Amino acid sequence: MLKLRRLRIEKFRGVTPGTELRFSDGINVLLGQNGTGKTTLLELISMVVRSDFSSLAKEDFALEYELAVPGEATAIVTVSNKEQTSLPETRPRGVVDVSDHWRREAEVTIEVLSLGDRGRIRYDSERGLTTGDLEAIGHTRDSSFLNAGFLLSYMLEIPDVFVASLFERALAASSARRFDESLELFMWLVGPGDARERTMMHKGSGLVKTRSLLLPEALRQGLEAMYKRTRSDYVFRHEDVDFLASLKEIMGFDAAELKVDVTERRPWGENNEQLTLGGLVFRFWWEGGEFITQARLSYGQKRLLAFFYYLACNDDIVIADELVNGLHHRWITECVDALGERQAFLTSQNPLLLDYIPVTSPEQVHHSFVLCRGERRGGRPAWSWANMSGEDAAEFFAAYEVGVEHVSEILQSRGLW
Repeated sequence: MLKLRRLRIEKFRGVTPGTELRFSDGINVLLGQNGTGKTTLLELISMVVRSDFSSLAKEDFALEYELAVPGEATAIVTVSNKEQTSLPETRPRGVVDVSDHWRREAEVTIEVLSLGDRGRIRYDSERGLTTGDLEAIGHTRDSSFLNAGFLLSYMLEIPDVFVASLFERALAASSARRFDESLELFMWLVGPGDARERTMMHKGSGLVKTRSLLLPEALRQGLEAMYKRTRSDYVFRHEDVDFLASLKEIMGFDAAELKVDVTERRPWGENNEQLTLGGLVFRFWWEGGEFITQARLSYGQKRLLAFFYYLACNDDIVIADELVNGLHHRWITECVDALGERQAFLTSQNPLLLDYIPVTSPEQVHHSFVLCRGERRGGRPAWSWANMSGEDAAEFFAAYEVGVEHVSEILQSRGLW
């Protein structure tokens, strides 16, 4: 499984320069008052995990981070973007092109360490991708390559690089966006089809998903197995898809199904075609044959449905904002248990979530809790993000072992939340 081990921020919005965060391989929780940048940090973690910084193309920033497949390989990635302030020397005096003034210069470097060996791959705008001695570096000054995932996909094609598992897992994490605190994902799933987000291409005998498509692997495989050029909808039952079976059990229904519509198809080359998927339709049955669709679910049920769908799309990393919104404490347990071996980055102003977080050692506490604080710097609001200190982590763990206070109470009594 892919893990984000470290994130160093040299420049990013109002964050203290030189901020370095280290994360546990399990559950990580961001703690802080409103307005201390927790959601912004989750968004940044999502960009880092997906190696896609295209949304920051017009901003100055400089980051370094480590992605790892434990026991196999680690990629150390540095990415920066800054404004080009110098104008071309050949420009006639007195002539200023505003577009040149705002042009950005991006740099991306990827260093790969595998099983204790070091290798190098190099990318630059003139020479393209080259390799040598298994030392891997990717480099570009083109802002269009702020999606470093392109570089990772190129590296998969290099036969000398024997760490393909890391690049494959990094590319698979392209759907690890932030699960937001409202019903945004739920509304996207059941809303009208959007060709930009839901296009699939049928290529030969297999369905190839686009990077932006949020589709669980089980559904992709099912669509591939059932695919016919004349078919306009596909139905999956809870026996076919694990996350549907889980939802059926947790919400107390007797059966569940999901219908996927094809709203548009276009020829693509000689033997292929593009499919546009419409909004999904969920149905849940009680004994006796009565059923309801997703429209009649409660707020908490819709949140639960969206989260389990999100989990089905993300095998390695989960990023969730205010996860416990609208959920009964029993369902919070189900959500935490369903994380399994995934690495998770969570926020919550509700103390219930904190009481379900496993606590195993002072070291785990040190890496698992990130404290987010707001401050003023130069007359402007700024953010300070840091791991819980080793001293605070040891004190927290000692109090936790006593077993008298809840996790949230320990944090609050010591001024950590």
